[in-house]
Amino acid sequence: MKTIRQCGFLMLMLISSLCIAQGQRLSCDILKQIDLKPLLGADHDPLAAFGQAACQAESKAIGRGLVVLTIEQGAPVDLKKGMDSIRGLNTKQLAKEVTVAAEPDLGPGAFSVREKGEGRKAEIYAVKGSHAVIVQGMWSIGPNISDAIFAQLKGVAQAALAKLP
Repeated sequence: MKTIRQCGFLMLMLISSLCIAQGQRLSCDILKQIDLKPLLGADHDPLAAFGQAACQAESKAIGRGLVVLTIEQGAPVDLKKGMDSIRGLNTKQLAKEVTVAAEPDLGPGAFSVREKGEGRKAEIYAVKGSHAVIVQGMWSIGPNISDAIFAQLKGVAQAALAKLP
């Protein structure tokens, strides 16, 4: 009877740890390792899961914004097709609203999308093996996403790519 209880307790612990492990996200694990203070200030909100594969960090300071890191996993061919589709949509359909630029230092096929006009949103897309990395920066008010802020967002993408297997 004691052995059955011990086995039952062990099974309960394993099931609990599996449930906790399923709640972990690669994007949150990686974002925890990146210093977001230059982008969001020292007192940004704790990281929070966002959607199915993303993690977000939001500034508490007025005028600062939101940084979202998404890491999708899949077959490299499928990831490339998805990225090409996103790039094509932005280049053809949204050309008046956004600027699409190649980001070769993030890898082949990497690109960025920056909002024209107020310029409060930027996205960076890159693929490494079986992982797609998408970094989004959004500022609700205050200054637009300047070249300096964009460089910091690009640094988040570089750091995330470096931490992937």
